Amino acid sequence: MRLVFTEHARLRLIERKIDIREVEKVILKPEWKFYDLKNRCNVAIGKRKKEGHYLIVVYGISKEFVEVITVIDTSKRLEKIIKTKVKSRRWVKL
Repeated sequence: MRLVFTEHARLRLIERKIDIREVEKVILKPEWKFYDLKNRCNVAIGKRKKEGHYLIVVYGISKEFVEVITVIDTSKRLEKIIKTKVKSRRWVKL
């Protein structure tokens, strides 16, 4: 799997001190996986190496590569984030 990062995603990786290997791990083996109907992209969520933190990865898939659009590190309210997105019908569980 070849990962390509948008400029926005690269900035978030640096800003949030997220290793590319963590992103790859979450995409390959997510704990939760959704499809964002509004933005037409995939959302993978998994645990980070950092205790009590989760990584939300928003990405698109093409034949040649996986384009990471953004990455979000969260330690709080993960269940609330998921519940809100699913309830509003923005995210569909895959």
